[in-house]
Amino acid sequence: MIKYLKDLECINLERLLLLRGKELSLTDEECHILLLIDTFVTLHKKMITPSLLLKYSSLTPHEMDYILDSLLKKKWIFNKNGAICLNHFEEKLLENKEAPVEEKMNMIDVFEEQFGRPLTPMEFDSIKEWVQSGYSEEMILKALKEAVKSQVLTLRYIEGILINWAQNGVKERYIDEKPQERKIKESHYHWWEDE
Repeated sequence: MIKYLKDLECINLERLLLLRGKELSLTDEECHILLLIDTFVTLHKKMITPSLLLKYSSLTPHEMDYILDSLLKKKWIFNKNGAICLNHFEEKLLENKEAPVEEKMNMIDVFEEQFGRPLTPMEFDSIKEWVQSGYSEEMILKALKEAVKSQVLTLRYIEGILINWAQNGVKERYIDEKPQERKIKESHYHWWEDE
């Protein structure tokens, strides 16, 4: 479908890369190199190598290595028998990420998974009210975890946990770190000198 739209010139991936580069956490140099690679792919160049890219760029070999390494780590490109290939280039440019909606849906998904059924609209509204009341999503999920441990899967029980924690000033229910070891103050008493 993407190839079809690209062939009909409904989508210009080069423009899209330039416009979305910052949003996709790409530097200008990384965008430039991706455009070069995409151009060579379009021209059906079989062996795209760092030396080929250096011919068409003002970057130094050291800068080129750094940028290619960064693109490899970000999974925009991959190495195939010494040749540089794009890694799902079109899909990455066209993907739409909206983190806040995904986070809220993720919390609802966790509730539905633990309850073993879809939430009712009233249950969904109750969870939304907890968030609006100032409970963090992390605390709500920790209260859900506590309810699962107690084997009482009702929103009323989870709300009771949240209210109890709020009244007692509990900010963190679970401490993941190791407790600090007690340090015993070192004594400067030298027993062997008192003879």
